[in-house]
Amino acid sequence: MFSERRVGSRRSTQPCYLFAMADAELTRLGFRKGLDKGHRDYELLTRLEDAIIRHARGWDNFVVDIPNLLRQAIDEVIDAPRSRRFLISELEKTEKTYIGTKIEILLRNHLKLDRGEVLDVRIDGIEVDIKNTINIAWMIPREAVGHPCILISANEKTAKCSFGLVVIQEDILTAGSNQDKKKTISASGLSSVHWLLRNKDYPKNFWEGVSPQILRTVTGSRGGSERLAEMFRLFERRPISREVILALAPQKDTLKRLRKNGGARDRLVKEGIALLSGKYHGALIERLDLPRCNPNEFISIRPRRPADIQLLREAGELS
Repeated sequence: MFSERRVGSRRSTQPCYLFAMADAELTRLGFRKGLDKGHRDYELLTRLEDAIIRHARGWDNFVVDIPNLLRQAIDEVIDAPRSRRFLISELEKTEKTYIGTKIEILLRNHLKLDRGEVLDVRIDGIEVDIKNTINIAWMIPREAVGHPCILISANEKTAKCSFGLVVIQEDILTAGSNQDKKKTISASGLSSVHWLLRNKDYPKNFWEGVSPQILRTVTGSRGGSERLAEMFRLFERRPISREVILALAPQKDTLKRLRKNGGARDRLVKEGIALLSGKYHGALIERLDLPRCNPNEFISIRPRRPADIQLLREAGELS
């Protein structure tokens, strides 16, 4: 049996068992969940949702670009290449606060939105506030009451993000406030939020979950090439992005530190470790049954099976 439901900007016929799934699970998986017509702010929130998806160049782009944008914003605030810090927990309190501003800037530019006169942005002629949290609650200022708001969250520990729309009213806020007279959305008030994304995966911080000892081992090595070699020794068979490499060994031509003729690759080959590029070795990576790498990623392997050793030697990646 099949049922019709809105997926992206089109209607799609899907098995009805799919639509029996919880709305939160469908949202997490990237399906576009329509707002209940009985919602008191149905017309306004639907208008804003449609405008956001239009500015994002369609739903399929939205569900990919927004999680990536959050990763970019957090990484830019951590600024590992210059600060030599790698985790959000290493930031000062004021820097953590700035993450919300950075997300607002990137989101406004990505969606090509105008600045608001009172609130953060103007969407389809409507003033909208943007609130972000890296914890579990959003702090809502007095001036946002009576206005629509974009709620964004990013949890670095779980690498889950959310993106929702709500009209801020007194009855969805907690009774208490902080010293700045800001309130949070109550548990019951969260039921008024229209979630476009809810607990959706976003790119994980490579270093999140890595033990402090291993992090010190990698970052404490002398010279960029040696730091990269140590990383690929310790994180074998795991795709590593160019951004992680840049953070660990910043220089004008960072990838030079990976190449032959003195780079990390030379050190690793002597130890029987091959360093492969998703851009140039995609077919080889697949034949070795390694995790798929995009063109921006690299992966190391210390082969143990004779067939894999032979394959890498034939490809010129092992001596």
